Amino acid sequence: MQEVVPIAAKALNGGLFVVVFALIGEIAVPKRFAGLFSAAPSIAIANLLVIVFAKGSSAAQLEATGMIVGAIALTVACAFGVALVARYRALRGSMLICGLWLVLAEVGYLAVLR
Repeated sequence: MQEVVPIAAKALNGGLFVVVFALIGEIAVPKRFAGLFSAAPSIAIANLLVIVFAKGSSAAQLEATGMIVGAIALTVACAFGVALVARYRALRGSMLICGLWLVLAEVGYLAVLR
């Protein structure tokens, strides 16, 4: 039952941030920048705020580090993804990108957070 309050706070806080970031995305010029303000940054900020209040800043720092590791792994996987999709077509290339991202994220996790 103790977990219900933080989960509810994350949901409400996340929804609020999604709306705010969606509004920023709507007014962004040029429109190609609107994707920068999609759900992922808003949910991450909302999640980190709830963690700071529920568990403290050290727990939030670990979560933020994990987010950064995952983002770097995704960026590298996407860079290779262009070639993978060109070579193996959409379905196989996308599956390989997902697998590559999982491997890179795990390696990053073991290197940075362990």
